[in-house]
Amino acid sequence: MNHYVSQLIDDIRMASWNLRPPHDLWVTSEANPDNELELEDMAYVEQYIYGEEEPIGEITGIDQELLPFPEELTTQEQALLATELEKLLEVFHFVLDFPETFPMHLRYPFIRDFWEESHVALSFGENHIEFCDCTENYCAFPGYCTSCAEIAAQLKFDEASGNETDNIDINFDELLPTPEEVARFFNEMNVSEDHDTETMSNENKNTSKPDNPSPAERLNADHFNMIEKDLLPVPGRCIVCKNYNQDDEDTLVFCNIARLQQRNSQQFACPLFEKDE
Repeated sequence: MNHYVSQLIDDIRMASWNLRPPHDLWVTSEANPDNELELEDMAYVEQYIYGEEEPIGEITGIDQELLPFPEELTTQEQALLATELEKLLEVFHFVLDFPETFPMHLRYPFIRDFWEESHVALSFGENHIEFCDCTENYCAFPGYCTSCAEIAAQLKFDEASGNETDNIDINFDELLPTPEEVARFFNEMNVSEDHDTETMSNENKNTSKPDNPSPAERLNADHFNMIEKDLLPVPGRCIVCKNYNQDDEDTLVFCNIARLQQRNSQQFACPLFEKDE
């Protein structure tokens, strides 16, 4: 191994010490990166809403000009550099998606080309970088990747069996909690049946409802306000949404329903989301 490559590897390893402080977003939101749901949401917000793209060289501290062209290196040197550069990128939360059996020396040209790109530097989580565009005739990893063939086989099977995947029907009613789920939620939270007695009494007079409505029957703007905000998990996207902490009752009902219905989901989706400027 020539002296330059040896010195470059030392520089790459030293660059891994240059960690950045977390984005202010993580501090103001008090999100917990150890919480899988909060991590995914806040990483999404940081990457696509508040983050600014920077050249990979600025993020890592290793300029592309320092990386030799592949033809200037031996197979062993390419493998060594590819290994060290992948480790460095992982420190800065970039994960390069290569086929598991793809040799390290063949990865080096892809990694060097990646250094020409600009991305958002995440504080936590993983930013997966794809090199494959799923075009079988122009496979980036011929002989090492079977994804295109597997996708084509699945599409062929779906077509033959009548399971078309192009038209997906979404039942938006499923986003709303059932009466049973609402009742169970109130029971779990130990919400008192006599909460806001005066308000309940006035409404009973106007609506001719029973004096002691069930929790499910309380699903309206006023009574959904009885849910303390801290009792429902608040995804990171809610925190940076302009609708967060608004006084509009209709919006509050929708937000609480969305959070309640998806409280155990790994991903949170909300059609009302709009970035707070």
